[in-house]
Amino acid sequence: MKKGKWAVFVLASVFWLTACGQRMDSAVTTGEMVVPEMSSEDLLVDSLEYLLRDEDKQGEDAQGMEASANSVDGENTASVEFVVYYSNASCDGLDSQREQASELTPDALIAALARHNIVSLDTKVLSFSEEENEEGRVIYLDLSAGMNHYLETMTREAKDIIIDSIASTFLENYQADIIQIEVGGKPLYSSVALEKA
Repeated sequence: MKKGKWAVFVLASVFWLTACGQRMDSAVTTGEMVVPEMSSEDLLVDSLEYLLRDEDKQGEDAQGMEASANSVDGENTASVEFVVYYSNASCDGLDSQREQASELTPDALIAALARHNIVSLDTKVLSFSEEENEEGRVIYLDLSAGMNHYLETMTREAKDIIIDSIASTFLENYQADIIQIEVGGKPLYSSVALEKA
């Protein structure tokens, strides 16, 4: 019986050693990567160099895409210049800035006004039309309801600046005499004919 117990013990030891040996082999083949020792300064420098290379590559890609977009058949490279009116620093008058777009559209003017926080980013042009009458050139502008929500957050003075900015921007760029602004089809503002000097 002692021989049987001894045989079972030897057999168990062999199985245990075999199992441990397989685990060690599998630990080596898991694909662990050995990283050479580096100081934190070297690691930081390498990381920054990698990021700068990646940023340069993205910049080159963006310039290439912009150049290819501008050179489609040699067209699309022309742009128009327009004036945008917005609140001055003391919020008691208007400042202006010249900007450019591929073409002069009501949407381009609203986008420019949004960049100056005159309209909300979700404000869209619902309709725009022009006509001549006995008072001069009249433009009709209907903006989305987002404009109403934006105006509700403003003081009376801020609303006046916003409306003046929109009216001045559209009147000058479309060389009009009168503007009627609506929001969601409801009247917001109507200017009177300005006397021409």
